[in-house]
Amino acid sequence: MIRLKISEETEKFRQEFQSWLKDHRPPEIDSDCSLETFEKAGRQWQRELASGRWVAVHWPEEYGGRSLSLVEEAIVQEELVRVNSPQLLGLFGLTMVGPVLIEHGTAEQKKKYLPSILNADEIWCQGFSEPGAGSDLAAIKTRARVEKDGFYITGQKVWTSFAHIADWCFLLVRTSDHEKKHKGLTYLLVDMHQDGITTRPLKQITGDQEFNEVFFDNAFAPAENVVGEVGEGWKIAISTLMYERVVLTFARQLQSEVALSQLLERTAGDTDSAQQLMLSGEVAKACAVRALAYKHLLDYAAGKKPGPEGSLDKLFWTESFQSISRLAMEFDGFDVLEGADSASAGSDVQRYLYSRGRTIAAGTSEIQKNIIAERLLGMPRLKYSE
Repeated sequence: MIRLKISEETEKFRQEFQSWLKDHRPPEIDSDCSLETFEKAGRQWQRELASGRWVAVHWPEEYGGRSLSLVEEAIVQEELVRVNSPQLLGLFGLTMVGPVLIEHGTAEQKKKYLPSILNADEIWCQGFSEPGAGSDLAAIKTRARVEKDGFYITGQKVWTSFAHIADWCFLLVRTSDHEKKHKGLTYLLVDMHQDGITTRPLKQITGDQEFNEVFFDNAFAPAENVVGEVGEGWKIAISTLMYERVVLTFARQLQSEVALSQLLERTAGDTDSAQQLMLSGEVAKACAVRALAYKHLLDYAAGKKPGPEGSLDKLFWTESFQSISRLAMEFDGFDVLEGADSASAGSDVQRYLYSRGRTIAAGTSEIQKNIIAERLLGMPRLKYSE
């Protein structure tokens, strides 16, 4: 695979982190471990990294980061993958909530939430998707009644990762009706440990229960928990999604390369010419996806804010991940899938089943293609007639 090498300074940073990792080894957990094991290991490991100031290095120093660029953040992710690090439990907070609060939050919000995001003392979940508003986020119907003391929330969210263990939720709600559906939305920070919130885990094809339905029955968020202004939720939500496309997508892309490396190692010297051709194709695609991500990271390091180009990274990574996972199953023989409905079925099976949802979660491939067509290529929006 290829690796990001920009300057002597960035390589010095990489070497410093490599040296730290020699004395601080990540916990060893299997890719098919239970969600409980993942939660415990991910939280403890993030705290250890935070103690060395190796999480959110692109955050300003005043908020616990190192005031570095997204290039250094990418280097951290590369080195974590190299040592087979488990995913950090607070990745949503680190990659989405934290940057949004730094850019749009009040001084009080930054002081209250950012330290606990860094050290995984508080875990966050994302309250965007609803049963009737997934890819069409502006169609949400969860409402917040505005009172003098704050907001009273009623409605339902779905596909909410880690909601059952989350302490806080960054929630998009409708606070007024408007002729344009993306108007009248508000972005709230909601305490998950209160009456009026019910979470119901959803069993996935892998057997895990990472996703949840979340029901709000007059749940409360005080007035000071608005990010931005009332009615400006769409702008803040889009900012959140743009940040999601950067570090979070890059980290997951690297993990898919681990799957490819394992497949290459396992099949070395034991493939025919047709299989070698398929493997080489996956290597070429993985390198292209990584190179594109690097190009975007360098743009951000030069001062450009994350934008719709992140849809390219998300689309190409998820499609490549599915292709890698499917190829591994072709080599294993798809008969191993029979009766395999849990993570205990083996890492290749678990990864294959997990990959099926990656082109749906965080915006379907079809939606990413629309964004690319309209916002990057300048193509007109298609209008469909009955």
